[in-house]
Amino acid sequence: MLGSSVESGRRGSRGVQRERRRQTLVDAALAVFASKGVAGTSVDDIVRAAGVAKGTFYLYFETKDEVVSAVAQRIVEGVSDRMDAVMADRDRSPVNRILAFGNAVRQIGSEPYERDLIEVFHRPENRAIHDRLGERAMDHMKPTMTAIVADGIEQGLFRRQDPTRAATFALACFAIMHDVIAGPADVPAAIDELDAFVLRGLGYDGDLPR
Repeated sequence: MLGSSVESGRRGSRGVQRERRRQTLVDAALAVFASKGVAGTSVDDIVRAAGVAKGTFYLYFETKDEVVSAVAQRIVEGVSDRMDAVMADRDRSPVNRILAFGNAVRQIGSEPYERDLIEVFHRPENRAIHDRLGERAMDHMKPTMTAIVADGIEQGLFRRQDPTRAATFALACFAIMHDVIAGPADVPAAIDELDAFVLRGLGYDGDLPR
């Protein structure tokens, strides 16, 4: 029994070390993408920045595209966390919390390397990963958006409706934005339209703050 526990502990330790090494490579890739762009970065650049042998890279990623996806996943999760924090700020009115969410979406792709990642992420061959991460982000933010809608209903700002379903509709509108615009220059106007569309859809008939 003791031997089994020791061996299990060793496996756990190896798993932690392996995940740390993988995250080191993702950190290095993110740093190099930020300075050289996704297209201008090679695997050699990444391993040099990580301080590991090239063979180590291929223990964790089969191709550069795989590490691109890992970096994109980290960015998506980070953005989701920031959006969730903004939406959970109870000092803001429900209307302003939704507008703050739209403003957070507006910031996505503000850096050139982020735009590169978005382009890679929207390639047909990466659609499954794109959809999976999008669903994960939606699930993460849905409880907070539901609370915003419920607060708006309680305060008489939104019409009476199912808060969870309305939150799902609202998040879906923002989630598909990058599928219906031509490029980064279209984002500000698209966000303004989405803000109005979502708030009017929820039943808000007041002025739209800017």
